[in-house]
Amino acid sequence: MKTYILSIAGIILLSAVFTIVLPGGKMGKFLKGMLKTATILVLLAPFVSWAGGKGFDFQTSDIIMDEKYLAYCAQSISEQDEKEIGAALKNNFGVTVEVSVERDSGSPFSVKKMQIKIIDFGINEENEHIIIVDKIKSTLEKKYGCTAEVA
Repeated sequence: MKTYILSIAGIILLSAVFTIVLPGGKMGKFLKGMLKTATILVLLAPFVSWAGGKGFDFQTSDIIMDEKYLAYCAQSISEQDEKEIGAALKNNFGVTVEVSVERDSGSPFSVKKMQIKIIDFGINEENEHIIIVDKIKSTLEKKYGCTAEVA
């Protein structure tokens, strides 16, 4: 049914565009008449199949997911996240990190796994590095909605 409605909308929009663009002479009248005929044929298509005994069947096509493209998109977003997280942690906490983000290649590209390896804590007080690890972990878990492994 969706295909039928989309085809009606498509032929009507196409007719409207051609009506605006076509010349006004005899050729324009002929082409406008052909567009009206095409519109009527699209409108009557289900009734022709019904009269042939097939009922109101509408052919549908299956949409196939492009898994390679989705994996590429997930990887690209993960790489961008890794750069942004590394820069944000450097600015906010003064730590140098290696970040690994793995996103799901499904529809919302949600974060599946996040690993943060702290290379340099910078200059902090005696036990401040323990508090920084907890702050980083809670900040990332709140923002991305997944567990973050901080080492």
